[in-house]
Amino acid sequence: MERSKQRFLKNMVGFSMVTWISFALGFIATPISTRLFAPAELARVSMFGTYTSLFCSVCYLGLDQAFVRFFRETPGRMTPRALMTFCLAVALGFGVVSSAVLLGFWRSLSGEIVGQPDFSIFLCLCLYSCSLVIFRFLSLCYRMEQNALLYTIQGVVHALLTKIAYLAVGFSRPTGRSAILALTALMAVFTVVFLILQRGRLDFSFPRQTDRDAVRELAKYALPLVPLSVLSWLNTSVSTLALKHLLGYEATGIFSSALGLASTINIIQTGFNTYWAPYVLENYQSDDRQRFYTVHRLMACMLTLFGLGITLLQSPVFLLLGKSYRSSVVFFPFLFLSPICYCLGETTGMGITISKKTYWTTLIYLFSSLANIGLCYLLIPPLGISGAAMASALSAILTLLLRTAVGERYYRAILNYRCLALTIGLMTAASFLNLLLSGVWKYAALILVLALACALFRAELRTLATTAGQVLAALRGHIRKEERHGR
Repeated sequence: MERSKQRFLKNMVGFSMVTWISFALGFIATPISTRLFAPAELARVSMFGTYTSLFCSVCYLGLDQAFVRFFRETPGRMTPRALMTFCLAVALGFGVVSSAVLLGFWRSLSGEIVGQPDFSIFLCLCLYSCSLVIFRFLSLCYRMEQNALLYTIQGVVHALLTKIAYLAVGFSRPTGRSAILALTALMAVFTVVFLILQRGRLDFSFPRQTDRDAVRELAKYALPLVPLSVLSWLNTSVSTLALKHLLGYEATGIFSSALGLASTINIIQTGFNTYWAPYVLENYQSDDRQRFYTVHRLMACMLTLFGLGITLLQSPVFLLLGKSYRSSVVFFPFLFLSPICYCLGETTGMGITISKKTYWTTLIYLFSSLANIGLCYLLIPPLGISGAAMASALSAILTLLLRTAVGERYYRAILNYRCLALTIGLMTAASFLNLLLSGVWKYAALILVLALACALFRAELRTLATTAGQVLAALRGHIRKEERHGR
């Protein structure tokens, strides 16, 4: 196997380990949380996560993406360490200032999260958000250095704390407030520890390396991403927010638990996305676009088969949940479409990032967010929680199509859109069959869709099997080499 391909697969697998382990922890945590917490209490924890995500999206000021884009092409006289320190200092400083400004609105903010004014919840919102900002840049540092081992260790500890450890309070006080307090305390300690461990990656002399031209170049790239971050958050969270206001906390808790299970697709998505952006920016000038197209085809195949496979196995999975949460099984597959479409968009819309036309992404997400809001308020009243899942899926498909059209305009890497159409069509068909059918007819139909997917993706499956064989052969060769050196 050629060295560049072997390196790509090695790094992709390495950066995927956090996702695999996080999935395992989340798979353990979901049944525990749905048995410890009532749906309304779990919804309060979910709303806390929703608002901290918004806070962070604004505080980043687009500098997290600017750090990724300019890490290998640092602006002005900046070194990568100075760039990282500058981006972190500005984002964290903005977070502290924003916390002070929001102090005058603590009653309404905490009320939106837990249903009543609570100053301790507001403090948790600020502290947890600032901790996430720090963690984001520390994690990006390992990612851009392509240090899969340290990235994995840091990510696993973070997942352990935020997915399982804080649930311990549920055994004595199963309330959303107690869970939020425990989660914030654990996140703060984790952030301080890893900030100390990675202090060598900070360069506090960065002001001497920061000139006006460097700041202007960073701002030109980053600031257009701020509204994009808010729109991306809105597009992801609008279903949850609409459910809370239209149907209440209990429906929100049921929907959130299903979202947690649907995140299993992140096993493929997150590990891929983590390494894909640095890989594209490092190799797009080589004109080897056939490899980009091959990656697109293989990702479409894996995402589709994984989504259909989990849909087929949903009944035993949902038996792990508390009884109050099992009604979400009917709309469960719709929730897969959002992460699938986002991941495919990374392979079809990379021209936007390469060309630095970030305003296009903002416009795409604006349209998608407006569509999501409109669909939620159109579908939730007659269809309930299922309507929220459908709205999320439809808006994700719109985002993918628009992102593909614009991205391919600036950097054409997709030779045809067959795999894109197959993924959308097969997953949408499975979602509606799961919603409309029941009993043996439902499973017979889902088996047929999965068999059809295997037939249509047979060329991609052969490539995946060949690649897997090459990886295993390379791994065995590496082990033998190490054994010979050991002797």
